[in-house]
Amino acid sequence: MFGVAAFVAYECGLHYAAHRPGAEVAALFLGALPFLAIGFLAALRTAGRRPALFALFAACAALWLWRAPLSHHFGWTYLMQHAGVNVALGLMFGLTLRAGRTPLCAQIAAALHGELTPSHARYARRVTQAWTLFFAAMAGASTLMFVLAPVATWSNFANLGTPLLIAAMFAAEAACRRIAFPGMRHGGLLDAVHGYRAVMAARAARAARAVAPARTGMPR
Repeated sequence: MFGVAAFVAYECGLHYAAHRPGAEVAALFLGALPFLAIGFLAALRTAGRRPALFALFAACAALWLWRAPLSHHFGWTYLMQHAGVNVALGLMFGLTLRAGRTPLCAQIAAALHGELTPSHARYARRVTQAWTLFFAAMAGASTLMFVLAPVATWSNFANLGTPLLIAAMFAAEAACRRIAFPGMRHGGLLDAVHGYRAVMAARAARAARAVAPARTGMPR
């Protein structure tokens, strides 16, 4: 709940800064904040931590020194966030549709319901395809609107329209699932989140088991 509240507060800040004249510098820093946070976390996990942190500090210094000219283009940081997240989500779903892979929605359904029937597996594959196309369409619409419309109009779509469209997508999928499988126990959004976390935990466990033999064979 804290994470959701922080995300909503951040999105509200982005939307407010994009619509308020004179807040371009604040909008620039808000837009750059996630990239700096990701860079900081990545620097902490790299072997060359000090050079990475120094490079990050230099980037922060450059951002501060050139904040005035960069603030006139703050919208690009918003676009990179919105379109980038949608592209990443589309790839996350789409890559699991390759031959020999289990579609992501089928993995989540299996984590919730156990082994899937052939009809349920086919349905989960179609849902994975639908989410892939949805995120691809969102990224394309975001880029097109950013180029053709003012930043304030684009912000309405990115910060207000996107959550509503995602909620509508979840609602449409839930309705289709209830029609296709009337006798199955149907969960809600929290169940989907728990299933996704179970899938990610299983992946992390497999990755740890794969790395363990290599580490044990390394010379001390």
